[in-house]
Amino acid sequence: MSGKEGPGGFRKRKHDNFPHNQRREGKDVSSSSPVMLAFKSFQQELDARHDKYERLVKLSRDITVESKRTIFLLHRITSAPDMEEILTESEIKLDGVRQKILQVAQELSGEDMHQFHRAVTTGLQEYVEAVSFQHFIKTRSLISMEEINKQLTFTTEDSGKESKTVRI
Repeated sequence: MSGKEGPGGFRKRKHDNFPHNQRREGKDVSSSSPVMLAFKSFQQELDARHDKYERLVKLSRDITVESKRTIFLLHRITSAPDMEEILTESEIKLDGVRQKILQVAQELSGEDMHQFHRAVTTGLQEYVEAVSFQHFIKTRSLISMEEINKQLTFTTEDSGKESKTVRI
């Protein structure tokens, strides 16, 4: 064991030799200096971006859970009379998922989608799986990407004045 190692074999870092209550010598930076104001601005921007990312992750998790529940519901189809009731229930569930996707689209409005891509991808993939499975049960054919995109194009009223198309 060398002289720099403490108990448990961990090496002491150079800054561990300084007393913790002593301040390093140097000038204090005024909180109103241009540099500090710039860093405060950066901090606020990064905090806002992080908060948005976390909101998107939560929405994506909700989308994933509801999509999985829809898939599990669709797996319970055992007979033709049973099928219509379950398909209706699955459509109601998928409408709820689409409302969550609308919230994601609104969060991403005006943002660079690529910065938040990882936050929402898993939820969207699970949604596409649920919609594809439901469509296959209904029609015995695969759904097209255009049809999925059509379902994810939303028209909303913006302050009651103009309609706005939001798309993810």
